[in-house]
Amino acid sequence: MLQKGLNSFQIKIIALVLMVFDHIHYIFTGVFQVPLWFTMLGRLSAPLFIFATANGMRYTRNPVKYLMRLWFGFVFMNFGNDLINQYFPLPNGGIVINNIFSTLFVICLIIFSIQRISVCRKENRPFLQYIFLMLVPVFSSIIIFMTMSNPSLFFMVRGIMFFVPSLLFCEGGIILVVLGVGLYLCNQDKKKIGIFYLVLSILVFAMGYNPEIGVESMFLDNIQWCMVFALPFMLLYNKQKGRGMKYFFYAFYPAHIYIFTILANIISKY
Repeated sequence: MLQKGLNSFQIKIIALVLMVFDHIHYIFTGVFQVPLWFTMLGRLSAPLFIFATANGMRYTRNPVKYLMRLWFGFVFMNFGNDLINQYFPLPNGGIVINNIFSTLFVICLIIFSIQRISVCRKENRPFLQYIFLMLVPVFSSIIIFMTMSNPSLFFMVRGIMFFVPSLLFCEGGIILVVLGVGLYLCNQDKKKIGIFYLVLSILVFAMGYNPEIGVESMFLDNIQWCMVFALPFMLLYNKQKGRGMKYFFYAFYPAHIYIFTILANIISKY
């Protein structure tokens, strides 16, 4: 029987392929001439992974384990990025700061808190602790922002950034967190998802406006607007999980970034 639409696994595979294009552009620019459309395709990747993750939090039987996997991924990549930047610097002068686990963790932490607050309200139980839990990424952002310029607090700030994901300093920042929580709150209603995602994409598009350059700046200076083309894939979602292989995605993400970075560093020396 022919399957209708796309299941979660297929959406994640599409996101993974597009992500590879994006990282090829970022890592190998300066080694090869990599066309801009590589990273334009990559703008679809994070929204699709976020879409799949928000749905994952809806269906998972153990949201705490789900959160812990993302947290371990976040911490692992913080140390991994530190090592890779120290021993295999990018030839183009950039640094590896990729850590989508931080963004996914913040999104899922907020979703988990919303879920628990809803349950507590139905059962007439206190839920203040979940409001506090939801605000942890906000508190960590405030602490980091207020202390990062103080050299004497360097290790404290670094410790917080390595172990406590923050709203302001996660990959993609507030916009991607709003995207994830908003997609969850749309409750898989395709009309709501379409309206919400288009409005957010238009907002991102408008944020790229530079008055010194003009309207052209919204198309070229901030290509994050290309994220709008992820919407058709979301609307094709058939609410099916598909194949498992969850650990494949957790492993592939850091592995391909570090392998690409090492290759770029080695090739640039010849």
